[in-house]
Amino acid sequence: MVKKPSYIFFFLKIFVPACITLYGSLFFIAQQTYSQDKQKLLSSEQSALKSAGDFTSTLFKDKLSDLFLLSEGETLRKYLHNGNMLNWIQLNRSFSLFVRRKPYYDQIRLINVNGEEIARVNRAVGDPEIVPKSKLQDKSDRYYYKNSVTLDQGDIYISPLDLNMEQGKIEEPIVPTIRFATPVYDGYGTKRGILIINYTPIELLQKIKEIFKSLRGDVTMHNSDGYWLMGVEPEKLWGFMYGSNETFQNEEPDVWNAIKQGNNSGSITTSTGVYIFQRAYPLNRHAIGTLENIQLGADAFVRKNGDRYWVYISYLSNEKISHHSSVPIYMSTILYILLLIVISLISGFTTNYAVKKKEASLKLQQEANTDELTGLYNRRELNKIAGKEFKRAKRFNRDYSILIIDLDNFKKVNDTYGHSIGDQILQHNAIICLSSTRTEDLLARYGGEEFVMLLPETDIEGARMLAQRICEDVRNNPVDSIYGNITTTVSIGVSQIDQNDQSYTDILERSDIALYMAKRTGKNRVEAI
Repeated sequence: MVKKPSYIFFFLKIFVPACITLYGSLFFIAQQTYSQDKQKLLSSEQSALKSAGDFTSTLFKDKLSDLFLLSEGETLRKYLHNGNMLNWIQLNRSFSLFVRRKPYYDQIRLINVNGEEIARVNRAVGDPEIVPKSKLQDKSDRYYYKNSVTLDQGDIYISPLDLNMEQGKIEEPIVPTIRFATPVYDGYGTKRGILIINYTPIELLQKIKEIFKSLRGDVTMHNSDGYWLMGVEPEKLWGFMYGSNETFQNEEPDVWNAIKQGNNSGSITTSTGVYIFQRAYPLNRHAIGTLENIQLGADAFVRKNGDRYWVYISYLSNEKISHHSSVPIYMSTILYILLLIVISLISGFTTNYAVKKKEASLKLQQEANTDELTGLYNRRELNKIAGKEFKRAKRFNRDYSILIIDLDNFKKVNDTYGHSIGDQILQHNAIICLSSTRTEDLLARYGGEEFVMLLPETDIEGARMLAQRICEDVRNNPVDSIYGNITTTVSIGVSQIDQNDQSYTDILERSDIALYMAKRTGKNRVEAI
């Protein structure tokens, strides 16, 4: 008994300084390794982003080659020399052939110097559509005409990457579009108009997505104003088309200013991580000289302020950088052994306590958010989520509908069969209702025999159809109980968001009124207001 305290004291006297020394050495090595791994990771991200930029320039070089091939082709020259019907037909046929063979060309147009369409071919289901002369339009007020008609011979205009619009509205589903334009001249050197190709850059966006998947960071694509074109939730994309002010520039102004003022590529370190960026220019002036019959001016290889570009950004948080650090295995093993010796003395006492505390916390959280009988969200959680969905619908002018579902004659069921059978019926019908929801929908027990269903992105007609289907499903699926099959029905009130609503409770109140109407007019039915 006398030696044991002495042994322990001796062990600690040697073991503790050794642990401190070894840990300090391992810490130094780990820091050096972390710095090297971080640099490798940043270089890898920059290389991948550069490949995306190079692919952009290469792809658009082919499109510009097509543009010049058409603008300097013999068919167009013949038409400009003599605009008779035969030459007009041959010109449209040459455009049609291009659209047929180039799957991502949606439209080719020839516009005169006054902004009037001379010829237009549209991609259509089946063969391309040659637009009759009677349906050609005046485009003199369009931005792409105004920006391209002033160009000199051999110059190129590339429009922003935006969404195609039909009759003043964004086409649905959305169609990303870029327009390439160049002036056309007759044999006497007189400018006769502009040639425009509408290009849907699906192949570009798909390739960029593939490259993005290979990166370790959170990768986004932006236009030159900082709007998101790829890499974020859908409601943030194409904000400039929907009048939104949400941009990367507003979220990270210091980072964006550094990107705008710096080189075409680089990295910016912040307190939370590192932003790696790469500008991508669809018009690569170093490659344009390889296109057919282009006479270059003295400034052909100089990047101009008006040149279109996009920005690819990969954000690596400090946590991600640490996660990808590769400290040598044997060092990690030694460190783990040393820590295990120390931690094992207390881990057994703390683990049981921590697990029980965590389980108790999760149980309390579950009890706070869900209904114990049905397992659905309770009224408290419903209020929180319904409020968020209402704000989102108001902000983005989206559809939003609410159903109130009430079991018919439920008191009579309880009085006849007892509350245990009533609980079974509630559970049974909760499952039926839940099977009709989408991922984005929410079903909650509102109280007693009432359920509330939130339907984001759903107008009142869609909500009414869903409610009718729920009515039929409940009626056609009786509850299998000890008393045999018990048929139940529900009444449902439906309403949707209105521009004058101040909160989701306004919709809920109208749904409640509709439910009252359904009850008063016979039950087992749907009413919508």
